[in-house]
Amino acid sequence: MMSELLHGWSHWHWLILGCLLLVLELLGTAGLLLWTGLAALLVGLISWVVPMGTTAQWLLFAVAASLTTFAWWRIQHGKDSEEDSQRTLNQRMSRYLGRQTRLLQAVENGSSRIKLDDTVWPVRCEQALAAGVLVKVVAADSICLTVEPVAGDGPQ
Repeated sequence: MMSELLHGWSHWHWLILGCLLLVLELLGTAGLLLWTGLAALLVGLISWVVPMGTTAQWLLFAVAASLTTFAWWRIQHGKDSEEDSQRTLNQRMSRYLGRQTRLLQAVENGSSRIKLDDTVWPVRCEQALAAGVLVKVVAADSICLTVEPVAGDGPQ
């Protein structure tokens, strides 16, 4: 019974299958049905131009679906790897790099505090600075920021 359903496919069967898979992709399958749907459309177009047997059509579909899915994965994986290094999602401290603010208290034993947004952060500084000096965040380690004084600024 099943083998009868899979034999004798014309180009119309492949075009309909391709469109059905593309419509199902709209329901959110993260790209898998997109590429198998395009592979089915490709088989439909090729079998319309070049008559071929059912076995050849299924082999062509398997190869086309594998190639398009693999190509999509390689391209997307490369983009994801590039973007991962630049993401600051869930890396709150890295978003503060380069920001400037004033010290809340004088630097004692290399430690002080600054306020960024709505949070007071502990900071490290190699230089002894007075409260109110404009500093720039240059590094972040755990919950402690490292700051340097901004050139040409004194206490306020």
